[in-house]
Formats: sequence, structure tokens, C-alpha cells
Amino acid sequence: MNIRRRYILLSRLQKLFLLFCAVCFGWGLFGIISSFYFENTSPVPTQGGVFREGIVGDPYSLILNPVFIYGLKDRGADADIVSLLFSGLMKFDSSSGKMMDHLASHVLSPDKRTYTFRLKDGLKWHDGAPITAEDIIFTYQGVIQNPAFSNDILKTSFKDVKITKLSEMEVSFEIPYPYKFFLTNFTVGLLPKHILGQVPVEQMEFHEFSQKPIGNGPFQFDHVEEVKKNVYTMFLKSFRNSSAFDPKFDSIEFVLYSSKNALFLDTNHLSAIRPFITESINPAYNTEGFTKKTFSLPQYSALFFNLKNPIFTGNSGQNLRMGLLAATNKDALLSFVPGVRIDTPLLESRKDDPWFSFSLEKAGGLLQSAGYFFPGAKPKTFLPEKSESIIISKPSSAAEFEFAKTAGMNSLFVGGEYPLKVSKTKVFVDNVQFLEKQKGAMDRQFQFEIPFAQTLPVGTHEIRLIFIGFDGSVVAEDAISLYIYDPSGQEKEEERKYAIREDKTGKPLSLKIVTTETPEYYKKVAEFLKEDWSKVGVQAEIKVLPISDFLGTVAQRDYDILLYGQNLGYNLDIFEFFHESQVGKGNLSEYVNPKASILIQEMRSTHVDEIREQKMQELREILKNDIPAIFLFSPTYTYFFDANIEGMDNKFIAVLKDRFSNMNAVFVQKERRFSEGKTWGSFPQWFGQRFLSFITFSL
Repeated sequence: MNIRRRYILLSRLQKLFLLFCAVCFGWGLFGIISSFYFENTSPVPTQGGVFREGIVGDPYSLILNPVFIYGLKDRGADADIVSLLFSGLMKFDSSSGKMMDHLASHVLSPDKRTYTFRLKDGLKWHDGAPITAEDIIFTYQGVIQNPAFSNDILKTSFKDVKITKLSEMEVSFEIPYPYKFFLTNFTVGLLPKHILGQVPVEQMEFHEFSQKPIGNGPFQFDHVEEVKKNVYTMFLKSFRNSSAFDPKFDSIEFVLYSSKNALFLDTNHLSAIRPFITESINPAYNTEGFTKKTFSLPQYSALFFNLKNPIFTGNSGQNLRMGLLAATNKDALLSFVPGVRIDTPLLESRKDDPWFSFSLEKAGGLLQSAGYFFPGAKPKTFLPEKSESIIISKPSSAAEFEFAKTAGMNSLFVGGEYPLKVSKTKVFVDNVQFLEKQKGAMDRQFQFEIPFAQTLPVGTHEIRLIFIGFDGSVVAEDAISLYIYDPSGQEKEEERKYAIREDKTGKPLSLKIVTTETPEYYKKVAEFLKEDWSKVGVQAEIKVLPISDFLGTVAQRDYDILLYGQNLGYNLDIFEFFHESQVGKGNLSEYVNPKASILIQEMRSTHVDEIREQKMQELREILKNDIPAIFLFSPTYTYFFDANIEGMDNKFIAVLKDRFSNMNAVFVQKERRFSEGKTWGSFPQWFGQRFLSFITFSL
């Protein structure tokens, strides 16, 4: 009986031991297999998931036709969606910041005038039809070069371009002269001839196709539905039936809201939020769970002078523009408008230059040199014929001097050489006779002390000398202007802070600044400038207009100064904005300088970077001296996207749609896959190597 009990007890212990050994063996085997798996596999993106981005807009006002919205500022949301639905022959690579072949490869002729494109194999439209050279010819020749085509940006780009079909897969474009940036025009999406070939160009923009397009991009249009009141979702599904694309997301959904506030109140189910200018994002908005990416675009905001206005012409006008530049505190402005300071439209040559530094003292002197004085401080008499000193040589031969009204500086000594046959001299200060002095018989030099510390107030005064001959006639006269300022007189400066300068006729220095309601911060910038400029006696009248009225005002050039922005896009080309041929068009300053225009043209024509750099530096100096505008800053944008989304690593963004330029590489789902040459069949060899290594190490 006891023997049996011990036998039973021993059997149970054995079983437990065997079970323990089995567990240890299983756990060890699992560890070995896991070690093999994780050493020989790596996580890779896999297909699946939905990318859902919130934007502000109305789905039924969108135009989803690439050629009609290309380059238009007010069609940003349309361009974002279109960039996923349509593809062009070229694309902008957001990783390198360069133009890359996309649907076609290209060859440039030695004379830099002929571009030959060959389509890649296996390209298809979303309805399954093949993409051919006929589609290229139709897009560029049949639509863009058609006289009825309404997009002037593209129409101008392809004016006088000879387009030739070489084969079913090849097309050539011959341009009149070399143009470095011509390739960027081929980022525009192609149009399907088999669908739109019979639609008149003048009807195409608002054709049904522009609401329910059939494109050739990585995603295809599905449908639009109202998911709740005033909130619509546009559904795009992945298109993998083409050799050009392998998108990871199964679908992209654009959720369209009626306002920015409505969007930020409903972020919980979004994957991303369309980029907004950073300043316009309320800190109270719900952005929890999002990765925040801040970036700036190749664009800037500036104050464009209307150079057709006489107030800005000639030496006086240049001094006025320089004075306004000196009175513009860009660094203080950027304390409430997030952005990057700029001093030139040539964004490739950003660098600090003391010439653009802020100085109210410098501004005041320049405005005075331009002929604008504070009331009661301007000279009482102006003698244009004596603008250059003739007889007065001390302090110097300049027409104007500045002196600080401080202790130890109580007088100005005016001196020079007497003219011939003079018996006496009358000295006038502000047209009031100050003294009369007889000339000594042997005198050749004169010197008169003009006390000003106690008798003359801060401001500008004229000192005039009249030389009387022995017969009582005026032999000669000369005048000089003296400006007295009080650097320690803070209270006095505050008192005259809002005083307005006047010209010699008494007309106040008042300028009209025109800007638009969007972006919202423009009004704040204008108000800031008004306050800053008032410190130097400039009155600014601000007009903030809705976009429809604003565009009409710009077309009529009904402004003294225009606060507005310009986007240089992929080219960083300022031709449209400062070349003399664009006066009355995109040249908002009406700026004309033949040398500058030649340099702009040469920069566009050369394909040699060193030559372009040299021309750019020459142009920078010309624009610096001419001051057609005051360049303020490049605004920053903020993009919010789900922290679980990977691949959103765009290094270069020229326009907002470029955030989708690498959508093939963006993913949210992934799986582990064996490295090249590795499978489960590699386990025995791997295990043998590990076992031998262990034995060798033990010995």
C-alpha cells in the first residue's frame, strides 16, 4: 500500500517535471523561432487604411480639371484634390526639391529649345483606356493652345510653342528661346481625349467632367455625399491598375467644412488637416493626437509701390520709398505674424544686409530729404535756384545740416568767403533778419554765429545771407537749411508722434494702403505699419477689401501701396512680377528698369547655375537701390496629421499640393516581411550557425 502510494506520488512528480521541461522546451523553441523571425524580417508598408483630411470648401464649387485651375491662387483646395486624380509628364519631387520625370522620360536638345517626351509603358486612365501621345497633343495643343482657353497662365506659357507628335508614345515641344523653367509646365495633369475630345474648350471648365472626373493619377474619383449638415465627404479610391502608381492607402476622403472653426471642432475622426497659415490657427483648437509640421513656401508678402504715382517718382520719390523702408520694423512685425523675414524677391539669395535695417532716425532724414517736414518745422522760404550752396562753405557745401539740441551745442557757425564789392551782410533766420554786419576793409572770410539751443525750436530752419554792395544793391545771396532735433526729448517726440509731414505746398504726406480680407493677418499687418509710420509723420489710410473688389482695384491700380503676396512656385522666377513687359499685368509696382528686365530674362534663359547666380546678384543690387516694393516676410504654414501615419517627410514644398507628391510612400499599415533571400526554409542553416557559434564560445 505504501509502495503504491509512493509510486503514485513519484509518477505525479515525474509528470510535473516532464510538463515543466516541455514548457521550457516550448518557450525556448518559441524564443529561437522568434529570434530567427525578427532577425530576418523587417516591417514594410502594406496596402490598407483610409486617409481622411479636413479642408474648408464647398464640393459643388470645386473645379476638378487640372488645366483650368493650374496656378490660380483661389483654387488651392481644388489643386490639392486634382494632384491625386491627375498626373502630368513631370512631377515635383518633395524629397529633393527638383523636377522629375513622371509619366514620361524626357530629352532636351543641345540648343536647349526642344523637349522630347516618351510615355512609359502600361499607363492607363481610370476607365482602363491606355494613355497615348494623342492625349498629350489634345491637352497641350487642343486645349491649352486653343484661343478659347481661359487660363492665361498656361496659355502664355505655351504661346509660340511648336508641338509635334513623333509616334504613339512620343511628342516634342519646341520653344522659341531657351527657358530654364519650361519643364515645370509639364506638371499639369493630362486630359483624356477619348472623353473630352468632342467638348468645346469654352464649355469644358464647367462640364460635368469637372465635377466627376476620370483621371490618370494614383486615386480615382468615387462619389460625394453629405455626411451631416453642411459637411460633405469626397471619396477617392486607390488606382493600382497603372504602372506609375502603387498607393498604400485604399482610399482618401476629403471632408469639406463650411468654415475653419467647424473643421477644428470636428477633428477626432480626421487623419490630417489641410495646412493653414500658422498665425490663423487658434491655440484653443483641438489638435491632440496630431503630429505638427511647420514649413514656409517660396512666397512672400510685400508692400508694392505704385510707381506710376508722381509721389514716388524722381529723387524725391526714391527718398520717400527709402524712408518708408527704414520706418518698417520687420522684426517687430514677425513677433505677431509667424514667418521668415525677407529683403528681396530673389528667395534664392536670402542674406542679412544692414542696408535694410530699421531706423526711425534714418527714416526721418530721408523723408525730409524727400521734401516732407513736420508742420511749423519746414523752412519758411525755399530757394530752388540755391539748392546747392554757392558762397557758404562752413559747415559744408551741402544744402542741409542736422544738429542735436543738447548741452554743449548752443551755436552754429556759418562761414565762407565774401563775394567781391561787398560792404555789409544781412543775416536772416526763418525769413526774419537776425543781424546786419559791416564788412572790414581787409576781410576776405566771414563767420557768423547763429545761436539755436535756446532760441530755435526742434525742426527745420532756413539761414539766409544777403550781401549788399557799396551802392546798396544785392551783390549775392545764399541760403542753407538747418535741422535741429532733440534726441533726449522723449516727451516732445510723443507729442508730435501723430503729426503729419507736409510738402512745401502744405499738402500732408498721406498714403493709401490697399489689401485684401484674406489672409486674415493682412489687416493686422496694415494696422501695424500705420502705427509705425505715424512715428515719422506718415499718414496711412487703410482699405481692406473683399477679394472681388480687391481684384478690380488692383486691375485699375487704384492704390498708393498694395499689401499683397506672391508665390514663386517651382521656378523662383520673378519675371511675371518685375519684368517691364508685365506692367499692367502681374507687375504690381508698374516697375520699369531695362537693365533689370534684361537680367531677369537672362536668368530665365541660362541653364548654367554659375551664370544664373552672377545675374541674380546683379539684379539684387538693382532692386535694392530702386525699391519697387518693401519685402516683408514669407509666412509659415502648419500641417497637422495623425501621429500613426508614416512617410510624411516632405523636405521641400513649393505649393501646398506638394504634400501629396510622395503619396505612394505614405502609409498607416505595415507587416513584417523576410529580407531578400530569406524564407522559413533558411531556419535550419541559421540555427546551425547559431548552435556552432554557441559551442565555439562555450569551449
